[in-house]
Amino acid sequence: MEQSLNLLEAGDPVSALTLAGAAEEILGRIAERKGKEPRVEYLAAWSSSLFEWAGKPRPSKKELIRLENRTKNELKHQDDGRNVSVEADFTFDAEDMLLRCMYNHFNAFACYPQSKRLRSWFENMTL
Repeated sequence: MEQSLNLLEAGDPVSALTLAGAAEEILGRIAERKGKEPRVEYLAAWSSSLFEWAGKPRPSKKELIRLENRTKNELKHQDDGRNVSVEADFTFDAEDMLLRCMYNHFNAFACYPQSKRLRSWFENMTL
């Protein structure tokens, strides 16, 4: 996570996003094995509630999770030989993925990472 933050601050949000995405998946699985909800599932449930509030049909949980992971997966799985461009707010998506990492870390280990730098960044982002 700290290297992802380094990349983000160095102006490489695409690399920061892919690295944070890998950490988010790992930490989410650890949290899930410990009986806690991975952040992506929490976000999917929140998105689902917005559809209900708007009186629209709810997409499946799988579809909502796919939407939450769209940018990360488009960057990570471009392996079909096509030259596809991906348009997104990569800085926002990298920050969002790093936040998901922090929440998953807490759910997995009942604490945030020891890194003062990561904790300070997290506190600033979640004010």
